Amino acid sequence: MNKIYYAVNNWLIDLPSGSIISLVSGERKRLGEYQLKLLEVLAANAGQILTREELTTLVWERRVIGNNSLPNAIHALRTALEDDGKKQKIIKTIPKKGYLLEQAWCRCVEHESDELDPAARAALPEEEEEKAEETTLPVELPPAEQPEPEACVIPDVRVVPPARPPFPQRLIGLLALIAVVIASAIAGWHYANSQGSRLVATEQEAGVYSNIRIYEISEANRLAMNKEDFYSKIKDTLYAVNQQIKSQSTTMTVYYQSVDQTLNYTFALRSKCAKKQLVMAIYHWRINPTQLNNLILRETRRKISEMEVCS
Repeated sequence: MNKIYYAVNNWLIDLPSGSIISLVSGERKRLGEYQLKLLEVLAANAGQILTREELTTLVWERRVIGNNSLPNAIHALRTALEDDGKKQKIIKTIPKKGYLLEQAWCRCVEHESDELDPAARAALPEEEEEKAEETTLPVELPPAEQPEPEACVIPDVRVVPPARPPFPQRLIGLLALIAVVIASAIAGWHYANSQGSRLVATEQEAGVYSNIRIYEISEANRLAMNKEDFYSKIKDTLYAVNQQIKSQSTTMTVYYQSVDQTLNYTFALRSKCAKKQLVMAIYHWRINPTQLNNLILRETRRKISEMEVCS
């Protein structure tokens, strides 16, 4: 039974070897495990927008990762595929939605075995090239150059303005328009005051740590997250951090907010002569408390090490 391989911009995705292979020159580029898996997921869903959450679930399989893991992997793929991060011809960033691999740069290639030998990786045999052509996804070719159109001469046409309605009718129409505008403004004001939400910061565990203050960010019209749901998972890490920054005369402020399966976690470090800040988005943070603590402790200590030592 033939196996389907994906090729993007004439680079064949070869998962067993952990690399992509040029169908033109046979050149091989090695990629990281998750980078290669991310490329295969994008190719399998070419032409579709995949959200950050979907890509994280499909590629990292619910592992706790830093907020830069996905953007860094996308950057590495663009470099490997000879794409431009500014023009984004192949892999596009869709603001506030996710990422999309353009279908025009992606095609499927059939091969009769699970492993490609070096010769087959470099260039498919003629018979297999014919099969590949049969299974190739639609490719949008650049439009051919069109001759410049001849200049058009617009005839001299006299436009007759429409007859204006009588004055009383125009006055009634104007008053009706003003009434609609006022009603819309009142409705918008009521909606903003009744349905609109504002974020508030509520201090948690006040006085527990000598050099750390913790705030939960939540919408004013919603119940706050169960404190035990978050604090019980990282209290030992915060205790270790507090002991370290206390000896260095440094204070830390923590802000956190849970949105669905994502934890938005921000901390700011401040001493007499330096200050550092880090913003993290941690996906599926409830699944593995150990990885969550390791991530927060590692990143916090990294920022502490970057602080200038006060003389």
